[in-house]
Amino acid sequence: MSDRNYRGLTLDRFQAEALDAIDEGRSVIVAAPTGTGKTLVADYLVDKAIEAKQQVIYTAPIKALSNQKFKDYKELFGPEKVGIMTGDVVMNPDAPLLIMTTEIFRNQVITEDPALQRVTHIIFDEIHWLNDEERGTVWEESIILAPAHMKILGLSATIANAKQLVQWIESIREEKVSLIEEQHRIVPLDYFFYTKDTGLVTYEQLWRYYRQKMKERKNPASSPFSPTTHLDLIRTIHRKYLPTLYFVFSRKQCADKARELAAIANYLKPSESAQVEASFLHQFGPEEEWSASTRQLKRLCSKGIAFHHAGLLPAQKAIVEELFLKRLIHVLYCTETFSVGINYPVKAVCFDSLNKFDGRNFRALANHEFFQMSGRAGRRGIDERGYSFALVDLNYMEKSPPPRFNIKRLEPLTSQFKLSYNTVLNLQATLTPEQIGLYFHKSFAAFSYVQANDDLTSELEQIKQQLTDIQKIVCEHAGTFSCCLKYYPKKKELERLNRSYQALGPRRQNRAYGREMARKIRTWQKLLKVKPPNCPTSKLSICEQETKNLTKLQQREAEIKKELSSLPDQHSFLSEFQFKLNHLRQMGYIRGEELLPRGECARHIYVQELLVTELIYSDIFDTLDDNQLNALLSAIDFESRKNDFFQKLPILDWTPIQELEHYIQSVCGVDTVRYDPRVSIITYSWSKGLSFIEIQQLCNLDEGDIISVFRRTIDLLRQMRDAVTEPRLNQRLKTCMEKLDRDEAAILGL
Repeated sequence: MSDRNYRGLTLDRFQAEALDAIDEGRSVIVAAPTGTGKTLVADYLVDKAIEAKQQVIYTAPIKALSNQKFKDYKELFGPEKVGIMTGDVVMNPDAPLLIMTTEIFRNQVITEDPALQRVTHIIFDEIHWLNDEERGTVWEESIILAPAHMKILGLSATIANAKQLVQWIESIREEKVSLIEEQHRIVPLDYFFYTKDTGLVTYEQLWRYYRQKMKERKNPASSPFSPTTHLDLIRTIHRKYLPTLYFVFSRKQCADKARELAAIANYLKPSESAQVEASFLHQFGPEEEWSASTRQLKRLCSKGIAFHHAGLLPAQKAIVEELFLKRLIHVLYCTETFSVGINYPVKAVCFDSLNKFDGRNFRALANHEFFQMSGRAGRRGIDERGYSFALVDLNYMEKSPPPRFNIKRLEPLTSQFKLSYNTVLNLQATLTPEQIGLYFHKSFAAFSYVQANDDLTSELEQIKQQLTDIQKIVCEHAGTFSCCLKYYPKKKELERLNRSYQALGPRRQNRAYGREMARKIRTWQKLLKVKPPNCPTSKLSICEQETKNLTKLQQREAEIKKELSSLPDQHSFLSEFQFKLNHLRQMGYIRGEELLPRGECARHIYVQELLVTELIYSDIFDTLDDNQLNALLSAIDFESRKNDFFQKLPILDWTPIQELEHYIQSVCGVDTVRYDPRVSIITYSWSKGLSFIEIQQLCNLDEGDIISVFRRTIDLLRQMRDAVTEPRLNQRLKTCMEKLDRDEAAILGL
């Protein structure tokens, strides 16, 4: 098995085991560190399926990864063999390999799409996204509902509870699932911290230096430490450790830092800079047609420096990735998304900070986040070792010490299962009441609750038995003041308290604290009135040890009881289902057990399904032109960021939409509806035919975010087009899509 080859490569043990399991026709979960070659397992499965004239679906958590896989696999297997579906893009959907976001697959399985009949395998790349707070539900539903005839290949970074994940999949699919785990990295990683004062040091060396300096400082008011910047770190590593990914948890900082480095450094020879220039001309045409941001990016790339984040235009991201693969980018400032699946290994990875903003507040990176990003370091066949460098500010060492990451303390995957109205409608449409109950019982959440309940109950039984055994050994006075072990220490404490009380003198004895001391003395004197009999030393030492054990066990017993009482009721999802079902009955989506036209429509809408359906069934669309309709829909699927700004112009009357909002909220609660009218100005203007430069004058969004607004609106229009049955509206929605799908917002280069 260890000598097994694929594409001229001698496989590692875990790769060979995974390929054997695939050949035996089993579902497989592969959990291995980032950068160890999990993708090769997927490549083999796809290769084998194409040869056998079968169809495979490859799902990825984010569009960027779907797009990259589409390009990679077209190159590997030929464009006619690969298709893509990401909501706003559908190309070659009958191809033997179909790449899609996990959301699209979930939508297909929950609506029982007949096209899935011919799919033999489903590949879940980055299956640990099950843990993602926002999107974990999509993964869970996809796994629960994946048809039995499909075999699963799940690829994951190292996870703490991989066995539990596999046990869950086995329990719901009633099949044996092979778990292939790999802890070892072919290219080992070294982890260092960096400050200007210390240079590259280990965690222990950093603290040693810090404490020594704090002891030596003469003026406690001034700091003995120099400020450290990204430039200091790059200067330190540039001779030996490039290329590097430099992770920054802010888009603006990515661009700013790249510019700052480009002002003092150039890593390319003139011939390499000419290659960069040629690539830009090929991608963007004559230079006079370029946008200001493309010119700026080209200036940076010509020096071997770049930045990459979701706010870039798709074409800009594509060229940065292309130049990176050609080894023409030596320092790439990027956000966390660059570490998700996109396979661009480097010699070193740098962290500008070990804290990140998670949408609500700043927090330390989790172990799994740190190791996933660090895992990009170390190129197989090129580097003997990979390196991870974290920038630290010594001025905040006590207040905010750098986290001590530990690969052995990875956070376990936990269920993020949430029940949407769309899921309720689809379950009601496709399953019997008994099957619906079983569906919730199959969730990873329910599985985890049952497992936790069983484990805790079993531990509680063991503790009760141990407590019974200890109580047989120790005498009945153990742990009370009738035992020497407790009596004499308390007696000494009482004597000390008495002396302190006498030392107060009559005046202070009469104050509140003096009276409290006197009360305590009287209480203790009562407790210690009877002197216990002396026990033999041998018995006392047994009692002493067992009493400590008794206390520990009693504490753990109390903790377990508390944990058991806080576990959710395993029927809570079913109760929530019934609750939401009643809302849908009230709103005319369901009558009895049957879906009405509104319900049938809403089960095909995956964004704000109730608001969109109510809009379709109202007469609001008839009062809007196509540009206003696009503007309205973009407001429904827009996730704003802090400090977003838009020009205010009256595009349409929002009063009817607000009335619908209040109606839905009165039945289903305030969290059911959200939309942001501010964004409508840019979609309206784009739909009317304004140029991209003109759109940029209307808001402060990054270019990539503007494109994202248009693409998401196209995605929603496509969902609506598939959901409605009226030919005139169907044609109108198609026209609206065409008005948005143009120029910079058209998906090019896939």
